[in-house]
Amino acid sequence: MVTDRRPILRWVAIVLAGIVIAIGGSVLGLRLSSPVLTETAAGRVSIDVTPSTSGEVEAFIPLADWGVRSDVFTAPIKVRAELESINRAALLRLSEGDTALLSTTEDQLKSAAREAVIRAVAWAGCTVLLLLILATVIWRGLTPRWSLLAVGLLITLVTYGALGLRARSDLESGALNNTTYFAQGQEITRILDLAEDPRFESGYGSEFSSIVRSIGAVLGEAGLDVPEATEVFAGSDLHANALVIDPLARMVGDDPLLLAGDFGQRGGQAEASLLAPKVAAIGSRVVAISGNHDSHSLMQRLARNGVTVLGQEGRLDDAGKYEPPPVITVDGLKVAGFRDPLEYGGKDPGRPDRPVTAEDFPDPVAEVQRWREELLGWFKGLPVRPDVVMVHQDGLAQWLAGELRRTGDDLPLTVVTGHDHRQHIDRYGRIVVVDGGSIGAGGVFGAGAESVGLARLRFAPAGAQPTRGSRAGAAGSRPALTSVDLIAVEPFSGAARATRVIVDRMCPGEETCRVEPDQSEPAPGE
Repeated sequence: MVTDRRPILRWVAIVLAGIVIAIGGSVLGLRLSSPVLTETAAGRVSIDVTPSTSGEVEAFIPLADWGVRSDVFTAPIKVRAELESINRAALLRLSEGDTALLSTTEDQLKSAAREAVIRAVAWAGCTVLLLLILATVIWRGLTPRWSLLAVGLLITLVTYGALGLRARSDLESGALNNTTYFAQGQEITRILDLAEDPRFESGYGSEFSSIVRSIGAVLGEAGLDVPEATEVFAGSDLHANALVIDPLARMVGDDPLLLAGDFGQRGGQAEASLLAPKVAAIGSRVVAISGNHDSHSLMQRLARNGVTVLGQEGRLDDAGKYEPPPVITVDGLKVAGFRDPLEYGGKDPGRPDRPVTAEDFPDPVAEVQRWREELLGWFKGLPVRPDVVMVHQDGLAQWLAGELRRTGDDLPLTVVTGHDHRQHIDRYGRIVVVDGGSIGAGGVFGAGAESVGLARLRFAPAGAQPTRGSRAGAAGSRPALTSVDLIAVEPFSGAARATRVIVDRMCPGEETCRVEPDQSEPAPGE
């Protein structure tokens, strides 16, 4: 007996057609929906809703050429607000904390965003309906005649309903996750300072208040001074690109800078002579460890120029020897550094047979295992537990954090690393690994293909109250890492972006995770 499969195949075709039309019509409808213009206390704002692979809220201020983006919900749309004109007097009041005006502005923006989303969904639904009717008319052999229309509408309604409920749940959680700021050059640090200013904390609301007040301070030219904070910059992988050192120094200002290795390409005398005095002049204090492309002679040249070079035993002196203690203090933070196992100690750093990766050894697996054992033994043997450990190779840094977590060592620790030229933050309980990317934009051969990457770490003082959402006692009696700004600067245009990661919000419901900003997307306004 032969079963006639044609009815089944016909219904499969109808369902697939319904799915394609629902998706295509929704995308087309969202793009056709015009933005909503609204007057707020801060000024005139246009709000647009467009398709997106992830739910985002984005604000762009063309007057200042900078913007803010945050992951808010999982619906595949982006809500973009653009400030077209400003009320400077109102912005000054917002920056000063006028809670009534803040509440009014927030309500106005929420109402406008709600109207824009409803309008966009209506356009999307109508477009899907028209396409379904058109397809039904064109598909002459369709049976039952209105099956495509019914199936397509059912798919659309169910999908819109599910996404709407999920988006509402996400919005009610009240958190703006991994906020990314966009600006030009040094403006990025000013915006980040204002957004972090404790005077911008809202007594009634959430992150919305802090963002609006920082916008008000910048655009309203309030001229507020940011109070001192326990902050350090961290980076790695200069790779002999001296062209970026001056703009890097302007970005760092008077803060300390932790550099986790790979200053040169081979670590020869020419590189040492060129780089050492320039690197030493960055920030109020430069603390460094070696990388797999560095040589002992290059690190010694850095030390002679005033850079604090750390190794397992302590600080490198002018004679080329490491002197204890192995843990030093940098702006109240206890810092230790692990000299890279591939630092070259011979007289000819440029020799072709010099190993620069584990693969250059007869048994790479055994070599890496030896490095791991050396790293763990060194850390366990430190006389004082550091707040920050510097390890050049990201693989070793990740292994150390994971191993400490696995063996029950979950005291607060920040590991500064590099080597892979990618910005990311990894959390293992209360152990956080920070990779700021490549400060040298991948070196002279990577300029134009990579961004200048830098991280700014902010620590709560020892004994400070836990931040919002953190576990009680997380700060303990030592400084606790509260947030990390992953800053990326395009070397030629100067366009900058910074993703602020609040450490206690990195892993909702999880103890281990990674945050890695997508630097392939253009900034708003580009």
